Amino acid sequence: MGRILFFLSSIAALNALWVSNGGSMSPTPAIFVVFMALIVYLNPKPGANVISVLTGINIVILLLIEWKYPQLIQPYFSDKQRILDHIIVMAFLFTTAIPALAYVRKVIINEKEQAERDNQKKSAYLANMSHEIRTPMNAIVGFAELLQHPETEKEEQQEYIYIIQQNSELLLNMINNILDLSKLEANLITIKPAKFCLNSLFTQVYNAHINQARKKGIYLEKDLPDDLRTAVIETDRTLLFEVFSNLITNALKVTSEGEVRFGVRRKKDKLSFFVFDTGPGIPKEQQKKIFERFSQLNNSHSSRNTTDGVGLGLSICKAIVKLLGGELTLYSDENKGSTFLFSFSVTILKFHSNQCFREENYELLSETETSFRQN
Repeated sequence: MGRILFFLSSIAALNALWVSNGGSMSPTPAIFVVFMALIVYLNPKPGANVISVLTGINIVILLLIEWKYPQLIQPYFSDKQRILDHIIVMAFLFTTAIPALAYVRKVIINEKEQAERDNQKKSAYLANMSHEIRTPMNAIVGFAELLQHPETEKEEQQEYIYIIQQNSELLLNMINNILDLSKLEANLITIKPAKFCLNSLFTQVYNAHINQARKKGIYLEKDLPDDLRTAVIETDRTLLFEVFSNLITNALKVTSEGEVRFGVRRKKDKLSFFVFDTGPGIPKEQQKKIFERFSQLNNSHSSRNTTDGVGLGLSICKAIVKLLGGELTLYSDENKGSTFLFSFSVTILKFHSNQCFREENYELLSETETSFRQN
């Protein structure tokens, strides 16, 4: 509606200028032509052609009116004034309108090239997705067929079942990651902010990953400063937990010895969360592409090459952090470990509450009781 009003008001103004300023003897026809060009360039859609045709018909009607009823056109009082008007309009066209058209043309070309690149990435994305899904599927189908052989020994059957379970989990995790990333890119995930204790979130994250860390002999530590132990923040807890979970899971995969530490720091106007590991680190030349979809590091000295996954976790983390209004960055040195830092405005920090201590003690007690019952 706004575009239609702009078009109609512009045509009305140009018609008034034609009648009151010398008609076809004035620079108004040139302004009409530039106006048509701007419509085509700035709005390259099917409707632009209709607007151009209507503008052309309008010019023809004005010329016919000027020919049949010349007395309706306000003539120039002197040739000097007419020439001065032409000079002013031409100077304006050459200094403003033509550079603007050139710039718009450049923007359109860049958008076209970007669309072509996006299409290539989409094709590569689908090809990678097809390949990565096919790999565990082939393993599941193949070992399921081996289980059907009557001469298969029990030990072999247990080994085949374990392989099937492992590939099934990998396939399920992969499909979930693909769906999550697709939802994020299509803006289908809605943020559900809520107030909760930071201490409670950290305890939840710790409880979710401590068993995995113990199995690998890795020390898992939550680093929560005293000034934030009673802090209450407001954001989407589920999405923030997913970021921590993805980053810590990756860190535990690549770390063969040492520790994985996650925590938070308050610095002026930022609340910065981090996940640190003593793994092999990431070469500087590969750090720029680490957040790309299906990115896999190529480093013969890094245990990252041998880890499971298809390179979607960090892409999901980056998209979630951006959705929450933050920024995810990487600090890493080869053979010295890596730190993933995701920062938000300190405005998510709402207030402090002693209730947070009681929540943490309750969750730790629940964890202890669960471990006792399992043992």
